[in-house]
Amino acid sequence: MVGRRAENASLLVNGLLLFGALYMLAGHSSKQHSSLETSLQSHRALTPSAPLTRLHADCSSRNLAAFSKRRSVDVLLKEDIKGTGKKGEIVGVKPGYYRNYLAPHGIATQPTAEFLEELRVEEERKVAAAKALKEQAMKLRDGLQILSFTIRVKANDDGTLFGGVRPQDIAEAVKAQTGTELDPKTIELPADMNSLGTYNVFANLHPEVKATFPVSVQKGK
Repeated sequence: MVGRRAENASLLVNGLLLFGALYMLAGHSSKQHSSLETSLQSHRALTPSAPLTRLHADCSSRNLAAFSKRRSVDVLLKEDIKGTGKKGEIVGVKPGYYRNYLAPHGIATQPTAEFLEELRVEEERKVAAAKALKEQAMKLRDGLQILSFTIRVKANDDGTLFGGVRPQDIAEAVKAQTGTELDPKTIELPADMNSLGTYNVFANLHPEVKATFPVSVQKGK
């Protein structure tokens, strides 16, 4: 009787030990599964999706292409270049074009402070010279407009001219009376200057200055 009780107690203890071992094994497996799931979720969060990866690649390609198109060097032109720019302008050109052609031929240079100062001084000199020419033309205009000139030509009895009046005739009359030489190309004659009489003649002394003075056409040759 005592032996049977001991056997039963032994079976009960073994059963409890087996249950405890199974419980511990199940808990360890659950923890491993939870850890694995957490790791996978972190990996998904850190790994971009396929569409985002393609978008990033497309943007990088476009940025690289745009940078390649914009790649240039700023240079200061010493001469006018058709299709590129005018003297004194700072323009962007391909590095090879500047290095192999513009710089060796002295057509362009780097926009240094010294060269920019030279351009400024040259521009001031041009402005001063243009102003002086305009003032000179204005003085000549004022002098011509208070004078009258006479030229003598061949004419019929009715007063019509034989050969008409030429701009050269006006220029010679002005020089004979004032000592001033006018370019015949700058002189405009009235369309009806074909008979004896007094006419207003025009002279383009400057792009912004035009003189008007009377010329008397008389019979004399």
